[in-house]
Amino acid sequence: MALKGNALIGQSGGPSPVINASVVAAVEAARQVPEIENFYGALHGLDGVLNEAMIDLFREDPETLKGIARAPSAALGTSRLKPKPADLERVFEVFKAHNIRYFFYIGGNDSQLACHHISELAKQGDWEIRIVGIPKTIDNDLMVTDNCPGFGSAARYAAAATAFVSKDAEAFGNIEVVEIMGRYAGWLTGATAAARREERDGPHLVYVPEFKVDPENFLEDARAAFDEYGYLVVAVSEGFAFSEAELATVSDKVDEFGHKRLGGVAQALAEMLEKELGVRARFDRLGNLQRCFQYCLSRADWQEAYAVGQDAVRRAAAGETDVMITIQRKSNDPFTFECETTSLLSVADKTKLVPREWINERGNGVTQEFLDYVTPLLEGEDIPGGGLPHYPRFQGHRIEAKLPPYDRPK
Repeated sequence: MALKGNALIGQSGGPSPVINASVVAAVEAARQVPEIENFYGALHGLDGVLNEAMIDLFREDPETLKGIARAPSAALGTSRLKPKPADLERVFEVFKAHNIRYFFYIGGNDSQLACHHISELAKQGDWEIRIVGIPKTIDNDLMVTDNCPGFGSAARYAAAATAFVSKDAEAFGNIEVVEIMGRYAGWLTGATAAARREERDGPHLVYVPEFKVDPENFLEDARAAFDEYGYLVVAVSEGFAFSEAELATVSDKVDEFGHKRLGGVAQALAEMLEKELGVRARFDRLGNLQRCFQYCLSRADWQEAYAVGQDAVRRAAAGETDVMITIQRKSNDPFTFECETTSLLSVADKTKLVPREWINERGNGVTQEFLDYVTPLLEGEDIPGGGLPHYPRFQGHRIEAKLPPYDRPK
């Protein structure tokens, strides 16, 4: 049934390299829907809705939209606001004041939960509105959908950064520990293994939060890899902890959803390895670059982000509500997908973990099934068919020594 009025879209949670593609796609799709009279953008998510801080996206220049579609981070601004009952009442006051009949919210599981609460209140009230969630999270931890827009580009960056720093560690014969985002789910960390082309390439050990590793096994595996390759690179999720004793990497500070801030596991592991192996160990924390490093844009990721924004508007115009758009993979080579829907309740406040069978028996790496899943999502627009660059090594044809071994003075 036709529903005439205005539309509103907002961005929530951590940004991604492709989140703006979803916004622009929604705007462009809405231009083709006669029932949508105006299309507004909420500045800083629900904060913008509550404070009536909105802009008219139909009035934006097409060239501006074209550029924003490939811009990093959240062009509308984002928010981590967890709505209270009073906030939800205020949201509907704003909807009515501005004749909002279509609401689209881009975000992860916490955002989809907020979207569901708004949808439930709408069912109880006298204001007809269609509400559709648009998936986004670099963590790739939304249920039902094959993968999440934002993940492919962030995974490509994590894999490339780990591969590049592996070259640095190899040059010095050092240890390098790379910390990657992932509180409960290790999808991003696991993706770093996709950069390996040869056995001696880093990362040699990959640790995700889904599997608790014995500290002794960790040190044993680290020593064995260092002895074999002459250097060691470890990729680890920020939420990783040993099976017997947790590393002190959790802050007392929490965000609006009650999640404790994480960080510091790479430093703790590096210090542990340097002490036990007697080799200099460095560490890096990729941090916010994972969600805004546009030079590592994934082709499939951008296409998915655009498609879910476009599909959200089309489905809302057709009468669907209280749903989130999902991605269903159809093939790996070439990578193809279709958009479908699932109920908001099926994804709200839930976390999709890396399957146990996709983590190796020792818990220090991922299986071929994981690599088959993630590799098609890593292809970049600049490196078709390969996803990530690979660099050769010198073959190492040594010349014969002419002098006795050198005993350097201490």
